[in-house]
Amino acid sequence: MKLLILVAITIFSIFIYEQAFASHIPIPIPKDDHEPGMRTVIDWYVPRSHSVNVGDVVTWTNEDPAPHTVTSGNGMLYSKYLRGETVGTPNGIFDSGIINPGESWSYTFSEVGVFPYFCTLHPWVERTITVVDSGKDVPSPKKQLSEGVQPYDVQCKPEYSLIFKTHNQKPVCVKSESTDRLISLGWALSYDPFPKIIEASKFEQVMVTLQGEDRVSEILSDQKLEAGPKMTYLSVSLDGGILLASSSGSDTVHAFDMIKGEKISSVSVGKTPKGVKINHDGKIAFVANENSGTVSVLDMTNLQLIKEIEIGKIPHNIVFHPNGLIAYVTIQGEDEIAIVDVRELEKIDTIPIGSLPHNLDITPDGQRLFVTNIGTNDVSVIDLSTKDLIKKIPVSKGHHGIDIPPFGDRVFVSGIGDDKVSVIDATSLEVIGQIVVGQGPHGLRTDFHSNKLYVGVTQTNEIVVIDTMNLEIVERVYAGNNPFWIAVAGNP
Repeated sequence: MKLLILVAITIFSIFIYEQAFASHIPIPIPKDDHEPGMRTVIDWYVPRSHSVNVGDVVTWTNEDPAPHTVTSGNGMLYSKYLRGETVGTPNGIFDSGIINPGESWSYTFSEVGVFPYFCTLHPWVERTITVVDSGKDVPSPKKQLSEGVQPYDVQCKPEYSLIFKTHNQKPVCVKSESTDRLISLGWALSYDPFPKIIEASKFEQVMVTLQGEDRVSEILSDQKLEAGPKMTYLSVSLDGGILLASSSGSDTVHAFDMIKGEKISSVSVGKTPKGVKINHDGKIAFVANENSGTVSVLDMTNLQLIKEIEIGKIPHNIVFHPNGLIAYVTIQGEDEIAIVDVRELEKIDTIPIGSLPHNLDITPDGQRLFVTNIGTNDVSVIDLSTKDLIKKIPVSKGHHGIDIPPFGDRVFVSGIGDDKVSVIDATSLEVIGQIVVGQGPHGLRTDFHSNKLYVGVTQTNEIVVIDTMNLEIVERVYAGNNPFWIAVAGNP
């Protein structure tokens, strides 16, 4: 009897010991997680990879108004979902069933491994749980990679953090206390203390057209893809999966799968295509054809031309309103902005503007349109509620590129006929600074967090990286011959 009691006490003690050292990990299913257009934005608040220990209990709570599932297996990037590819493959390890709004579901991870999961109702919602045993040795990142572990799923010992070097994206494990120092030196980009990961984010994809090489390039990975003659503009889907680039020399738009690093389609459009823009939900794209006076509309699900919209003389570039219902097109030959109804795919109105309107961008709240004018080397600011001109702001010599960051209150304007980037305060509408970057700056884009500005300098063949807070150059990266236009995932 005493032996049985002792055994029972021992088992109970082991149970209590395991419970005491097991953690309960909460993971929210956030509001709007069912919206495909929010996918990459939400990933900044719900990291794609959580690291837990053997025995930890993970609890998902649905804070979204839509129902969800937590199903082990592989989901699908939204860009692939739109192309009609397989939309998720459960592997049978765990499945929550339907988690209605406000409900929770828990699962205890008892084995070491990497467990991808997704929502069967919204298969672009795809994340990973990495389970480690803190009491055992962990192989080196190099060994794990050789065994087929994906870079973002590499495991480190508990006292170490996983870090991706900025330019080559190679994972290594470093002492956790070193993370802040590495960030300050620019060796790493960001640190999320929950999964203990420092990573060069997917939002650091910086893509550029290389006019002197007939190629497009992803700068940080140094990946170059063959395209066509006189590559001009490009646009990337919000998740960074699909890139469109216009070849003005062949009347073609080329499409690239940036996950696989390959060209997937070439679409004939109007004469001399210039600006190209994928809309916010990734379903269609507009292409401005200068010498045919049209906008080509592409169906992004099958990369087919579905319509040509008669738009005006010498259209140049496009921006979509944040509501997704309206697009604005610069019409250089008529000194105006054309307004397009995105649902009906029809030109519905125009706005008179300055001399030779070239490139344009819109404030995140959709209230103001900023348009660069080649003929007068200035920027016109339009109140979109009234369609009235508010102000013209002198800038450097054009033609010009322009970018309004996703967050922040500044507007950045390049001038290819000069060596400067002008910085405009979006509230006062005054130029508050000019940054000398080198001769011939044109394409420019900020990152998703509005912390860095990437500028393509055509005469020096560089991408110049600028800290948007102090307006100082922090890095110069060789890009290739004549880097003309830039797109950044997260700020397409």
